[in-house]
Order: sequence, then structure tokens, then C-alpha cells
Amino acid sequence: MKKNHWIIPLALTGFSIHLFNNRLFNNAKEKIQHKEKNYKTYAWKFGTIHYRQTGSGSPLLLIHDTFSGASSVEYERIIQQLSKKHEVFALDLLGFGFSEKANITYTGYLYVQLIHDFIVEVIGQTHVDIITSGNSHIFALFASHQTNDLIRKCIMISPPGLAKIALNPSKKNYTLKYLLESPYIGTTLYNLLNSQFMFNRQFGVSDKPMNKVLLPYIEQFYYNAHNEDSRIRYAYASSICNYLNLDLRNILDKSDHCLYIINGSQRDYDIKALEGQYTHINPSIECATIKHSTNFPHIENPYATCDTIELFLHD
Repeated sequence: MKKNHWIIPLALTGFSIHLFNNRLFNNAKEKIQHKEKNYKTYAWKFGTIHYRQTGSGSPLLLIHDTFSGASSVEYERIIQQLSKKHEVFALDLLGFGFSEKANITYTGYLYVQLIHDFIVEVIGQTHVDIITSGNSHIFALFASHQTNDLIRKCIMISPPGLAKIALNPSKKNYTLKYLLESPYIGTTLYNLLNSQFMFNRQFGVSDKPMNKVLLPYIEQFYYNAHNEDSRIRYAYASSICNYLNLDLRNILDKSDHCLYIINGSQRDYDIKALEGQYTHINPSIECATIKHSTNFPHIENPYATCDTIELFLHD
């Protein structure tokens, strides 16, 4: 009996962690579930996709970034303005936002296929204009490379460096992904890596004065990261372990589409060096900088961002 004295404390600890995880997910769901009614659904073969559709005119597809908690909510401040001249579609990628959290390995090519199928089956037109944020330009550019008449113009907001998104999963990545996807340890590890403290650290809330407009969206991203249940960790595991990466350097110089880059003037990156990575490969890429903004110019300075977008779309 004495040899098993550790069983009861271990069981109580495990039960406490289980209650903590469930409470965290349920609290997040209560915070954001009322917004789900504004979405339409697309029954894609790998899972149900939620999206918003508004406005009339030429089709414009908005694709959000792939950090933990990301969703189409990051476009809320420009959707209404863009919908005055365009039929706007803003989707939540599989594994993000209100879309289904499938228990699969998420890859860049999975999202390339999603974008292709969404344009063909939901938008139902070719030569669609696309706006991307962060890493999502990878999927849009590869989709346009595979089907030439699918996309007309692509506007990339705050894209990362080309070397970063060309990294392949390493052995350490494989181990971390395995741990994150494990039933019990994975959920706890996910919640620790996506705690309020870690979110504040990721977005620099503790390190620098934030634009007040951006703070509610960071809170929204935090709740998104804990919406529904532990299945949300699968897309996260694939994302941070480089499974979504594709090497754009192989296709940028071959692209005959109109490509544009928008950066915030105070972005935490050497803007000129980043733009140079893209324009060195494809000199036809045009770039613009939005004043008084960091990594989210479409949230921090939406009117200037919309003006720049319209300028590019009607160029």
C-alpha cells in the first residue's frame, strides 16, 4: 500500500488540470459564440468552413494569418469599407476561428487546396482578387501558380521573410508536434503556450505602448485560441512546427500576376530589407507603407489601408 502512496495525489493533480483546461475552453466559447450567427458555412471535404459574405461588385477574398487564435476577425475594420465596391468573402481557415478543428496534420498544400475549392465552389468566379495577412500569402500564391486564371491580384499585408517560410519540419518539430497532439499532455502544454501571459508577450503588450485599437483584437485572438475544445491544438501544432511552410522563392519569379505588399511603418521588422527579398526575385511587386501602424495596419489604420488597397486593385 505504501508503494502506491503517489497514486492519489497524482490523480487529484490530473483531475485539477482537466477541470482547468475545460473551464478555459468553456469560458472562451461563452465570450465569442454569439458572433458565429453572422457566418455562412461551406461543407468542404476536410471539414466545415465558416465565412462571411457581404457587399456587391468584383469578388474579393480575405485570408487571415495562421498564428494561434487567428481568424477573419482581423479584417473587421476594413470589411464594411471594402464591401462598398466589392463582394467580400472573409473565411476562417480550417482549424481556425469558427471553422471545424479537424484532427489531422495541417499543411500548406491543404490550404492551397482549400483556397482553390472555395473560389471555385463558393465564389464561383475566376480572376478573384485576394488580400492575405502574414503567412497566408503562401497559400494564395501557390494556388494562383497551380491554376493560372484563379487569381487576378494578390495584396500581401505584413508578409514574413522568405527564408523563414521556407523552413522544413525538423526532428525537434516532429517531437513537439507529437507532444502537442497527445490527448492529455498536449492539451495542457497547448494551454500553457497560449496563456494570457504568453499572448501578451507574443504581441509585445508588456514591452511597448500598444495602439488602443489593437488591444481588443489581441483579447479576441486569445479567446479564439481557446474556443470550443482541445481539438484547436492540431492546427497550432502544425503551424509552429513548420508544416504550413512552402518555399515561395521557386514560384515568385515565375508569377505573372499583379502582386503587392503592404507594411505598417512601425512594424517589428526591417521593412526595406523584407521588401527587397521579394522585389529582388520579382521586380514587378509594388510596395506601400501605412503610417501609424505596426503588424496590423488593417486594424490600426483601416482607412489608409483601404485607400491603398483600392489604389492597387484599380491600378
